[in-house]
Amino acid sequence: MNRVELLVLGSGGPFVNRWRTSSAYLLMIDGDPCVLVDAGGGVFERLGRAGIAPADLGTVLLTHTHIDHTGGLAPVVFSAFMEGRQDPLTIVGPAAGNDQPGCRRFVELLFGREGAWSYLHSFAGFGIDAHEVPSDPTRDAQVTVIDDGIVQVRAVAVPHGMMPALAYRIDLGGVAVVFSGDVQEFHPSLVELAAGCDTLICNLALPEREVEHSHLHAKPSQVGKMAEESGARQLVLTHFMPEIEDELPDAVDEVCSRYHGELILAEDLLRVPVPPRRTFQR
Repeated sequence: MNRVELLVLGSGGPFVNRWRTSSAYLLMIDGDPCVLVDAGGGVFERLGRAGIAPADLGTVLLTHTHIDHTGGLAPVVFSAFMEGRQDPLTIVGPAAGNDQPGCRRFVELLFGREGAWSYLHSFAGFGIDAHEVPSDPTRDAQVTVIDDGIVQVRAVAVPHGMMPALAYRIDLGGVAVVFSGDVQEFHPSLVELAAGCDTLICNLALPEREVEHSHLHAKPSQVGKMAEESGARQLVLTHFMPEIEDELPDAVDEVCSRYHGELILAEDLLRVPVPPRRTFQR
């Protein structure tokens, strides 16, 4: 049985916080880095603290291209190839929509031959394989992104204002881990994606009451309902913004009024073992 672990690299949002950096998470198998989900500001420093070499990363999954989910990507890419990485880095993200660039264009703007950091093409072995996932939450269905016999990644579009956004399900080591990313409301397709998962990482950005940007993030009651209806065995709450920090106990109570599984509050550099499924022998 493989040991799967979630390493929280960033549990905050787009505001400076002395304890939290922006969104970033790493899934590890038997202590080895496997999949990086989002790369917000601070991920480079957090990887260093955790002793993780960017050159060893397998795949990068971007839930969407807001700065607090992608602002730390360039230092990670740069470090990987400075360390001597020879294999192209796979980066997956949403397709374009609402005048926002898709993953391929986003990568080109950063690292293309006419991009901001085009000099990286002078590095031996430098390469990025960018892949896009359909991003219309009103019609696009679940898509298998990766299936290499070790890791299977499926994705579905979720609503997040004008920004094309995805949720991901990652099956590896005999367990299933789901990342909601930023989702603005209860979304049945996310519940379906997360059905029976072992760990659901769900953003709890804002309180139940109406505050600025409330229309962009699911309320605690909606988060609890999605987690309960999905049947997730373990729920990790994250992406805390300033408006919720002082009201977190109330928000958690709201989640727990609907969700009855194990609940964990994310902190930067927290390591969360993904519980293996029980097997029964006659």
